[in-house]
Amino acid sequence: MGENKIKIWFDEEVDILYVSLRKGASVHSEEQEEGVRVEYDAQGQIIGLEITEITKRLAEPLAKRLAEVIK
Repeated sequence: MGENKIKIWFDEEVDILYVSLRKGASVHSEEQEEGVRVEYDAQGQIIGLEITEITKRLAEPLAKRLAEVIK
């Protein structure tokens, strides 16, 4: 993998998960859906993903699935 190791950060204060896929500066980003942003470098390669309200996005489906299993 060398220089381009995947790194993940979670900022609890603002509830954002950031996934860095490769080194480089973001020169462009686009929102894929509300709260999910993809960042690109100068060559158009994806360098990272930013997901807002990550705990809510994970907790609601998990709670629903647990309720189904418990029934």
